[in-house]
Amino acid sequence: MRNGLNITGVSETVHELREHPEEAIADFAVAASARTDDHGVFRARAQTLRAGTIRVARDFRLKQRSFTAEAAGGPTPHGSDTDGIPTPYESALAALGACVLMTKVNGYTARGVTLGALRVTVRADLALDADGKPAAGAPLSRLAWHCALDGDTSTDTVASINRLVTAFSPNHRVFLDKSPITVGARVERGDGTTVDVSVPWTPAAAETAAVCPVEADVVWENGSEAVYRTALTVNGVRRQSAPLVADQPKQLVGIDKGPNSQEILLSALCGELAALLEEEAAADGTELHDPVLRADGRIDTRGMLNVHREISSSFHNLAIRLTARSDAPEARLRGLLSRALSRAVLPATLLAERAITVTVAHGDEPQLTYHSTVEDAEGIRDEVTRRQREAAAS
Repeated sequence: MRNGLNITGVSETVHELREHPEEAIADFAVAASARTDDHGVFRARAQTLRAGTIRVARDFRLKQRSFTAEAAGGPTPHGSDTDGIPTPYESALAALGACVLMTKVNGYTARGVTLGALRVTVRADLALDADGKPAAGAPLSRLAWHCALDGDTSTDTVASINRLVTAFSPNHRVFLDKSPITVGARVERGDGTTVDVSVPWTPAAAETAAVCPVEADVVWENGSEAVYRTALTVNGVRRQSAPLVADQPKQLVGIDKGPNSQEILLSALCGELAALLEEEAAADGTELHDPVLRADGRIDTRGMLNVHREISSSFHNLAIRLTARSDAPEARLRGLLSRALSRAVLPATLLAERAITVTVAHGDEPQLTYHSTVEDAEGIRDEVTRRQREAAAS
């Protein structure tokens, strides 16, 4: 046991995954009514996790607060410091930071390094339009994360683990890679029939009038547990969330104290889309009864451990599905969903391949700076694969 984790059986796990690949799959999901309350708050719930051949109950609620422009005083986030609920954009950065942090804890533990402290801070710019709303379809820009750690280890080890994290941390890769999201809807008609609606969409190209700095600060507690706070700043006003917990299921070396980083990201995707669907439906008078949004995604441990080079190390197979009752024409429903999606920032952010600036501070050593790209990450995976093959042949 080190750093609150016991990962001594990794080599046995790799062997088992080769023999039983079905055990490598972890499917995460969140779902909720696609409605926000009078305060612009969206409430999602983590769904049953399918980890290999077992089902794992999850019972966590995740809240997102809509980002709105108030009439007085110019554009500001909805709510105040005291409500403590992050916007989807803050939660998405927290999901990135919490996943990076957990991957690092695993990496240092595997190297026999005892950690004293570990913190990951993620920052990005959210583009705003002339009305102070998130600019339609404009991805988050200047995405970066900074890691500060205290541990008795060498600079070479710090650099090595950081490179591996940029290649194998699932949520780092989902932001780094081109990560499309499949979106569809199943609508029940008044006569009891159902119709499945496919939703083609592309991000809009809204003009940017200003930017809103967004931040998530994730602090390691012990084992797989972390506490995070988020913040955003508009017109010089900084609003910060309450402290929130991220953790892993027991089946993934956690203790179930909170939702994990994949569930947080899925909730952020649903929260943003729910608010946009409400706006678009109200604008054109489309009635959606009992609308429910569900978001899914997958991790394949064989990719994370490089058991099979061709398998993605990213959080992938992302999908969002709307179910509702409505007698609106199919074309109208498709247009409603397409317009909402075209305005969404987070799907646009994940859709494009990008570079992420990474910095690491380790004690009194000089700060390390990286520019993480897909090309670099895939090069690291190639290097790991080569070493694994050489070790197997020796």
